[in-house]
Amino acid sequence: MRTIASKMKAPFLSSFLNLTGGFFLKMVKPFREGDFIEVDGEIGSATLINWTSSELKTIDGESIKVENSRFLLGKLHNLSDKNIIRLELSLNVCYTENMADVKQTIYNFLKGHAGILKFPRPKIVVAKLHENYVELKVAPWCLLDHFLELDYKLETALNQNLMRKGFKMPSEEKVYSEIRETA
Repeated sequence: MRTIASKMKAPFLSSFLNLTGGFFLKMVKPFREGDFIEVDGEIGSATLINWTSSELKTIDGESIKVENSRFLLGKLHNLSDKNIIRLELSLNVCYTENMADVKQTIYNFLKGHAGILKFPRPKIVVAKLHENYVELKVAPWCLLDHFLELDYKLETALNQNLMRKGFKMPSEEKVYSEIRETA
């Protein structure tokens, strides 16, 4: 009998927490539809707020369902209230490099840069694999007031930092010739 009772508690508890989370969202209103939020590592624009679950549209355009219990039990940050924006930087690194070292060097550079925010954490992803190099997308966050200055200077500074640290980057000539070949 204990097993049946314990198996019945889990779905009930989950539903209860989701409904409680929905009540919390409707009463406290920590964010509105359209706000850019982060909850337990999921970042996106709130598109739907229901009683048991909510929906976020991620930066990549993907819609994800978030149980409302996560708003109660997890960490919630309304990024729209904080006036921040994400930068999108592109780097090309040769295959011969140790990618873990490259990532760590990028994180260290961003951590030491005054205009870059520590939260939300920057993301580094592989955007495309080319014949001789990897195209990385680096996405740090900054205050909206610093966006234009950082957008203009940061990518070049990051490339120069990686080259100073001894990482091999494909020459621009190789990159542009590859683009012309595919076009």
